[in-house]
Amino acid sequence: MKLYHCSKSRSARVLWLLDELQLDYELENLPFNAKALKAPDYLKISPLGKVPVLVDDSVTMFESVAIMQYILRRYGKGRLEPSSSAPEYGQFLQWMHFGEATLMGPIAQVLQHVRFLPEELRNPDLAALGRQAFEGYASMLDKPLKDHAYLLGDEFTAADIVVGYALFLANMMDLLLPKHVNLIAYYERLSQRPSFKKATA
Repeated sequence: MKLYHCSKSRSARVLWLLDELQLDYELENLPFNAKALKAPDYLKISPLGKVPVLVDDSVTMFESVAIMQYILRRYGKGRLEPSSSAPEYGQFLQWMHFGEATLMGPIAQVLQHVRFLPEELRNPDLAALGRQAFEGYASMLDKPLKDHAYLLGDEFTAADIVVGYALFLANMMDLLLPKHVNLIAYYERLSQRPSFKKATA
């Protein structure tokens, strides 16, 4: 397998998973800029000019959560996910997709209007709305983590990787508030994992 990766991008999720599963892979580090991601040779691999991209023999994929599900199904051997017949499997899928489809939205909105967009295009009101939306999601997440170390209980799963990456960005933007006691403790547990440190370096 070969993973095309940019530091601090969504490809960190896939890198984190590959290392947690101790799989063999080749890593292609790309600079996070338009020159590299829109280069003709790279666009042949990634038509959208984005990362991650995973190449596994004849299979080429983008979309980080889809890549993670592919790796789990093909190479996970039951690790980092419950059995599809287990009662918690539906909840596992829920958190896998919540981390990208729901939680990342307001974080990306804050990033755009605080860091990425040119100054003249930044909108403080949109950044504030992103912070407000994230706070609501964070408060919701804080409750189930009161009595458990991880999203599905006391066992770390790939769902924690998806949500954990979103929290990594949220922490960078100071979106985690002191009142989110359980969520902060959860993020601190995730951030101590060697594979997290490698993926987010």
